[in-house]
Amino acid sequence: MENYFRGTKQHPYHLSVGAVIVNGENKICCHYFEKVTSRNKFRHFTDFYILMRETMEMGESIEDTLHRGLKEEFGMTGDIVTYIGSIKGNYPIEDISIEKTTLYFLVKMKTFEPELRATEDAEKESEIQWQTIDFLIPKMKAQVARLNSTMDESSILERVQNILQNNL
Repeated sequence: MENYFRGTKQHPYHLSVGAVIVNGENKICCHYFEKVTSRNKFRHFTDFYILMRETMEMGESIEDTLHRGLKEEFGMTGDIVTYIGSIKGNYPIEDISIEKTTLYFLVKMKTFEPELRATEDAEKESEIQWQTIDFLIPKMKAQVARLNSTMDESSILERVQNILQNNL
């Protein structure tokens, strides 16, 4: 059966689960791409940061998707702290626009073994970085402006910043 969570030309809606992962120093785990080409080969990006975002699979719960994403993208396990909201945006595929909704959770890292990340995962080409939230928010705002993107993860990080200031 086709995965109705994955956006296609025939079904232009996509659902993902995202995570803002914090370590013991309140640094955020992210993907960094010096250069990357989008999956649909339409766009090229440089100096690009993203949080964990994993497409839901058929029969998976939201939590299962999140934990699978942690393992595949970072070789990590973690505990969900709280739901922090969602963002909706669009990305092109072929000659249409896919509406993507990502549900984000704050996650406290438990284990981190990047050598165990999935080699077939789309984000395998990224450099895993731990950055401060004060570093990532302006970087993400600038890349949204530079790329004319609708997927602004800085708004999710601003919510997390408020949570962290009130002691995680």
